[in-house]
Amino acid sequence: MKLSLRMKLFLGFMTLNLTVSLLFGFFMYKASSDRFFSTFREHKLSIARFISTAIDGDVHESFTTKESAQGPKFWRYIKIMNTTWKNEKEVRYIYTLNYDRKQNKLFYALDANIPEQDIMWFETPSFAFDYFFDKDGRMTVEYNYTFYKEDFDINTDIGKVRISLRNGKDKKQLLVQGQPVFEVLTIDPLSAKCPGGISKRDDRVKTGSITVNGTKMECTITYSGKGEPSSYPGNDFVEMKKVIDQMIGIIKSKKDYVDKEIVRNAYGSFITAYSPIVNSKGEGIGIVCVDINSREVIDFRRSILLVAIAMAAITFVISTLFTIYLSQHFTQPLAKLMTGINTLASGDMTTMVDIRSGDEFSRLAESFNSMVRSLHNSSEEQKRLINEISQLNENLEQRVIDRTLTIQAQSEELNRQIMMARRIQMSLLPVRLPDINAVTLSFKYQPMMAVGGDFIDFYYNNREMMLFICDVSGHGVPAAFLSAMVKMSLPACYNAGRNTSLAMEKLHQSLQGKMGGHFISAIFCHIDLAAGTMTSTNAGHPPIIIIRKAGDVEFVGSQGRIISEKLPLNAMNVTTKLNEGDKMILYTDGITEARNHDLVMFGEDNLVRFVRQHRMRPATELCEEIYRMVINYIGTTSPEFEDDITLMVSEYNG
Repeated sequence: MKLSLRMKLFLGFMTLNLTVSLLFGFFMYKASSDRFFSTFREHKLSIARFISTAIDGDVHESFTTKESAQGPKFWRYIKIMNTTWKNEKEVRYIYTLNYDRKQNKLFYALDANIPEQDIMWFETPSFAFDYFFDKDGRMTVEYNYTFYKEDFDINTDIGKVRISLRNGKDKKQLLVQGQPVFEVLTIDPLSAKCPGGISKRDDRVKTGSITVNGTKMECTITYSGKGEPSSYPGNDFVEMKKVIDQMIGIIKSKKDYVDKEIVRNAYGSFITAYSPIVNSKGEGIGIVCVDINSREVIDFRRSILLVAIAMAAITFVISTLFTIYLSQHFTQPLAKLMTGINTLASGDMTTMVDIRSGDEFSRLAESFNSMVRSLHNSSEEQKRLINEISQLNENLEQRVIDRTLTIQAQSEELNRQIMMARRIQMSLLPVRLPDINAVTLSFKYQPMMAVGGDFIDFYYNNREMMLFICDVSGHGVPAAFLSAMVKMSLPACYNAGRNTSLAMEKLHQSLQGKMGGHFISAIFCHIDLAAGTMTSTNAGHPPIIIIRKAGDVEFVGSQGRIISEKLPLNAMNVTTKLNEGDKMILYTDGITEARNHDLVMFGEDNLVRFVRQHRMRPATELCEEIYRMVINYIGTTSPEFEDDITLMVSEYNG
């Protein structure tokens, strides 16, 4: 569909308007949200700092048992914290902890939350909640600022955990992942059977264990009476390890801290402000924790987002009206010019356009009128030039024919030279397979183009056999020349015998200054025919696959660095025991990285699966079957592939 200039201008301006409106809304939201959140965090940190400075660190250190919570200083601190808690609607919890340096543990000291009914806390390092009975006698669970009277799920670091409430008349239970953790005995005062025994007013803290999603963890059950602090001095502080480690670090550093983003802990999602408590010796002995309801931040950001969207929409509407006006202003003079152009196209060389706006459109109209006059004057000259061009075309066609014939001749000569290079490269490959009883050997070689960079070779006598495979980076003639130099270097390398890492070093030395920016991945493999041991060295090449007679697959890798002029070699020997019937598969990445019509690679898993399935076939047949399988996977009979395909299969006969 063709669009008019007016429509293109309209769409272009609309796109610009939409972009500007969205950016305006985004930056408005970002700036307002960040400023609010920064101020919000600093305010909550000031609450924690106020409480920590109001507490005498030496006195705070003494709050270690329930009995220590009877003195006037304890209740004075509780009153300060409780008053602050009531005046700060965004704050969910305010509490302090003592730090025991010997045990490297945290214990509750002060808690601003004074419930109006008996509650029990269930705490694990992964999740924690409290429950109580409301005025209607219905079991209620509090988690993450939310009060649940029906079953619900908690997402934890050990997976999703189901919390189930059973509010029967005769039996009231609370279950975690189907396991009863509270069986209520009485409601007022609250008492319940739980892991570790019966929790009640006179026996407040119980510890036990529970298995959730296959993970066994310790759990702590704490009783809190109505009108009393939710936690008493000396109670264990149970939380995620990362949260506890963070708190201990803040105490030791004696520096205030507030979370930069919403953090999920065992009790839900919070933003927490921390302020360390310091004793008269200047030691960090505890910490004030102010848990902030993250919903306030989320709700404010949502409100700012709605305002930003509204402002962006208003900006978009205003700019759209302006766009309509501009598009009309620009296109009216262009319409007159278009009419003149159409008249000129019909053959009228006298048409003129009258635009007197005094701007660029007026000057454009003057240029158009001048062009019409020039066209009339140049028509005769055009006829003359056409005759001359016709003659030149005839000469040019003959030159093109001659040049085409020359290029065809050069192409044929280049193809002959490439085929000669292919015959030379193929002559470098082994012609006759070894005729020995201990090992059966077979190989396949198919270059990506007429010539390639893959190469294989072997050496054997009555005592030993050495196998070699390499892959030169790149393709075509340059890679083929480098593989030929590799061939010339191999006899000296074979003298290293079972020390294949020395063989790799000799190859590396012989190619210095000759690689021209290329690099090589290679494997030297030495087989002691009598002892049945294989020593191999891998320089950045795919690992050797050994398929045992029983079907077990072993990868012999320990890859060293590729052979390159710029990098030192770090080759090493790897020794593998061979048994009768074991087959060794050496290959280049043209096998595993072969792609089908959907561009999906063949992959190492398919190769291993196929080799295991056909492991009982002789080495010659297995080599042929692997090659045929890769060709079928590629789905083409063309001799050109994405990479060279090289494969060597050997079987140790004992």
